[in-house]
Amino acid sequence: MARNLALIILLPASAAVAFGIVFLFFYRGSYDPPPQVDLPVEELTAPRLDPGSFVDSPVPQVKRGLLLVDLMHSNAFSKHEIITLSARVAGRGYEVEFAEPAGDPEFSPGGAPGGGGLDSLEEKLRRADSFLVILPQVPYSEAESALVESFVRKGGKLLLVSDPSRRSQVNSLAARFGLEFRPDYLYNQEEYDLNFQNIIVRDFQPEQLTLGLGAITLYTAGSIRSSGPGLAFAGPGTTSSVLESADRLYPIAEGDRRNVLAIADFTFMVPPQNSLLDNDRLISNVADYLTTSEREYDLADFPHFYGADAAGVDILLGRPSLWDLGVVMRNGLSSYRISSRIQAVEDLSRDTLFLGLYEDAISVSQYLQAAGVRIDDALSTPFAPSLDPAGTSVTVLDRNQDRHVLIVLAHNPEALYGAVANLLTGEFRGDLVTDFVGVSR
Repeated sequence: MARNLALIILLPASAAVAFGIVFLFFYRGSYDPPPQVDLPVEELTAPRLDPGSFVDSPVPQVKRGLLLVDLMHSNAFSKHEIITLSARVAGRGYEVEFAEPAGDPEFSPGGAPGGGGLDSLEEKLRRADSFLVILPQVPYSEAESALVESFVRKGGKLLLVSDPSRRSQVNSLAARFGLEFRPDYLYNQEEYDLNFQNIIVRDFQPEQLTLGLGAITLYTAGSIRSSGPGLAFAGPGTTSSVLESADRLYPIAEGDRRNVLAIADFTFMVPPQNSLLDNDRLISNVADYLTTSEREYDLADFPHFYGADAAGVDILLGRPSLWDLGVVMRNGLSSYRISSRIQAVEDLSRDTLFLGLYEDAISVSQYLQAAGVRIDDALSTPFAPSLDPAGTSVTVLDRNQDRHVLIVLAHNPEALYGAVANLLTGEFRGDLVTDFVGVSR
């Protein structure tokens, strides 16, 4: 019992001695906090860039047009994020229309068989001058990409925008034009705004898009591989998160043709980033790019080659008995917001639509000859065998010097009424023998 009692007393004493030895060995004195420094909050500044002083001064386009904005592919942006760009485009006289998914349950966003997406996109592109595709999350199908390529081939402007901070399938369309948005982000640890991912770009290829730019800031930029030229180059010290190459990195580039533009950053146009450095000027330059389209039209684009401006269309009749048919055509054009008037004499400065029978072809012989159409004992058209004229109709589009002349001729009034009905319903597109000539029988 005495032995156990001694152990009970000895153990706490030994622990106290051990603690004292360790404390004395490691102890370096008590902590004295430094004197408190009073930092005035008003003197604290974040490394934030100054807003630019640019003021947009739009010059309205002589020719009004339409910018179509893709919303058919679950695009990862909202309309209010591009409000500045939309306003700039509208200020230049262009209409801005959002291409949204069809409301019916059969709609397939990717244009898959059985859906309405492909037909809807085709119809909307027929009347567009420019097409803006931002961050599509549903990939473009092969058929949809072919539609956009045809639109670009006719001179329509295409702008592709991606951003490494948001999911995107933009390369499903970009590849068609020699472009690839790389899966990286650019960063610079020497010069940046708030965060090393917020890069500053000062090196620009002289082009209309880069006119007047001294420096822009991109907050989540990626790099682009392109068969066309780069337009904005990341500066020294800027690195790609996935590339080890020393090649120059560019977040803005043209595609394999001048009317295709790619930008690998979305943040520069979103408030409040849109007001920093020369970002505001860049947005105006983009608006200029989108509203200077040289889009050309073929017969399949009827009636959109007439536009919807105040000038309107003159409807000429081969004979007075066709007056009622002229009224039908005038009403049909008005459903597309295209004004027209029935006239007796051709005005060579105005768009024109001629309705007549084959006997009236002499009045428009110069247009028929230019299109390779001949009407006599047989109806001859390019790339098609000659036909017996009985019961047939022919439609010819002539475009020259910014003027569009549409000729619709038929063997008899019944065939002519049918040709006009097919034009207004779009069924004529199945009768095209060239881009500018259609024959129905």
